[in-house]
Amino acid sequence: MSASTAAAAPVVERVRGALPGDVAAALAAPDDAMIYGSPDFHAFLADAAGGRFLAFVARRGGAVAGALCAFEKTVAGAGTVFNSLPWYGSHGGCIGDGLDDAVRTALLRAVREHVATTRPLSATVICTPEESAHAVTYRRVLEPRAEDQRIGQFTQLPDAGSGFEQALEAVLRQKTRNLVRKARRQGFVEVVSDAPEAWRALHAIHVRNMAAIGGTAKPWSHFVALQRHIPPSARRLSLARSGDAVAAALLVLAHRRTVEYLVPVIDVAYRPRQPLSFLIWQAMTWAAQAGHTRWNWGGTWGAQDSLHHFKAGWGAADRPYRYFTLADDAGVAWIRAHRDALLEIFPFYFVYPFGAL
Repeated sequence: MSASTAAAAPVVERVRGALPGDVAAALAAPDDAMIYGSPDFHAFLADAAGGRFLAFVARRGGAVAGALCAFEKTVAGAGTVFNSLPWYGSHGGCIGDGLDDAVRTALLRAVREHVATTRPLSATVICTPEESAHAVTYRRVLEPRAEDQRIGQFTQLPDAGSGFEQALEAVLRQKTRNLVRKARRQGFVEVVSDAPEAWRALHAIHVRNMAAIGGTAKPWSHFVALQRHIPPSARRLSLARSGDAVAAALLVLAHRRTVEYLVPVIDVAYRPRQPLSFLIWQAMTWAAQAGHTRWNWGGTWGAQDSLHHFKAGWGAADRPYRYFTLADDAGVAWIRAHRDALLEIFPFYFVYPFGAL
């Protein structure tokens, strides 16, 4: 970007339907770009979570300087919720290679004005860890009613090539290193497959795992949507087989340099033999060989100590990220009155931090 272009004031336009080609290309350009800013992922979100896509695009001298992508979902008799982005806390916020505080401010001001005009029940922006470092700007411009936080965790993968196994083992904590060594001696066979039966096995074990902890499983329709919208080159489903049995499965997504740890599952009967550790090791090896450099474990709640410890064992460093939620008095009153039904009324959307109600 030239000095004259960088000095120009950003102009923000609102886009509906899909990202223009030049915007999509610009958002995918940075090495640290994540899949959440891609049209493929947006198509998946529209299918899985529902709602209307919109984006605020900042340009300088016609060149794309940044964007903020979002979805709005309207439910008859309830109202509208705005998320950047929906579906289990997908990262939104300001993204782009030309992003600076002037661009960030212009984008957030456009969001603030849109919310003031459309008056949704609530509007939430879920920042990437990188953008959460600019929380002061988000607070100043958005003036959020409430905030929330998750702990993101990332593992930096060593370079593939000679000595890779030793380098990857050195990233791990000792207990995890020992578990991986044990897992690799168990005779599991990794099968990388995009076949329907592999996806069915993944979902079946996922349903059992979530039922065992009293959680809610992701619907089968979401797994279908992933297959429909995320290209095979950007997804990898692997199974750990012990004879004819599937002991564990792992679905990851890849975009630019980052791999997303999306759906891990394990048959509890095989847990002592560590088949998931086997699959994570295999997937990390594949990721490094494919040129990816970081592994995103996703968000963890502050109270999820055991999950945080598990990820940390794989050399994951903490990268906290923030939720900024806007709502007026009428919106908060409605949300409080319908607190117990929010997950049913607006499934897969973040409405408001429960702790702040």
